Amino acid sequence: MKFTATHRETLGGLADQLIPPDEKMPSASQADVMGQGLDQVLKARPDLAEPLRKLLNEVEGVDSKAVLGELMSENSGAMGVLAEVVCGAYFMNPAVQAALGYTGQGPTEMEPRPDYMEDGLLESVIRRGPIFRPTPHVN
Repeated sequence: MKFTATHRETLGGLADQLIPPDEKMPSASQADVMGQGLDQVLKARPDLAEPLRKLLNEVEGVDSKAVLGELMSENSGAMGVLAEVVCGAYFMNPAVQAALGYTGQGPTEMEPRPDYMEDGLLESVIRRGPIFRPTPHVN
């Protein structure tokens, strides 16, 4: 599902109202939320494309601040779609991740002895020993 240049421009204006720049972080449009970011989000969540397109068609040419105020008070569903797309695209941007110090997920070394063995949570089970109920034989 393609988004036109007008759709992307409208999205950029709305996104910058949600995520403006500051001294450390780029704005949503500086993070290319309406370009590559939008494409990445819709690749992962294609179900958001149609509601987002509908919203962008409805608000084209309207002041972004006014649109956000109206969405927050009168159309929480559309606001939810907009916020999910904008935030998802923003935080997938490598420059934003670097500014936050996020290096991605990686393996975490496990402790050789689990803590639940040390605090006595399983002591009663260990003392009781193995028990089971035989299952009925089924032909």
